[in-house]
Amino acid sequence: MTAFLLAISLLLNIVALLAIILLFLRQNKLMETEKKQEKMLVEMEEVISSYLIQMKEENDDFINKFSQINAKNQSFVKEKSIRVNPERKSDENIAKAAEKSLRLARASVYQASKAYKKNLRAAEEESNESEGLASLKVPESVMQSDNSQRVKEEIPSSMEDQVLMMKKQGLNVEDIAKKLGKGKTEIELMLKFRQNQQE
Repeated sequence: MTAFLLAISLLLNIVALLAIILLFLRQNKLMETEKKQEKMLVEMEEVISSYLIQMKEENDDFINKFSQINAKNQSFVKEKSIRVNPERKSDENIAKAAEKSLRLARASVYQASKAYKKNLRAAEEESNESEGLASLKVPESVMQSDNSQRVKEEIPSSMEDQVLMMKKQGLNVEDIAKKLGKGKTEIELMLKFRQNQQE
């Protein structure tokens, strides 16, 4: 009987030790993940702060350039207003109004063509999904123009997709920033966020 109780006592001690070891390992794992998250937060704060500093510098440069150009334009307009007679001013106003209406017309044509292409793509997707239904008949001229546009459509639409595609092509951060007309830290920030999402 004493041997049986001794065996049970040893078994319970072993189970208790295993439970303590298991809890210790879990606690260490939790502490490691907390440290990792703190490190990621510090890195993200550094990247964001450097991005904000760069944005502030770029904004200051832009404001300075804009104020210089604005001052030059004001002096130029004053000189012109002194030289130009009233009849010429009305001709210039008419020319400006015509140019404005031309821009609006171009913008509306661009928006209409964009909407048409979007509807065409949606119709093609629907026809691809429902192969049993009647196929969508599109004029050949539209298909040819659509085929020429597909080369442009293969370019990713979002900025993040463009950055990732260029990174996969082997371009460095500075080249990507130059091609997209963005800041270097903005590109680094996009890549860092994408890397953190994938982990």
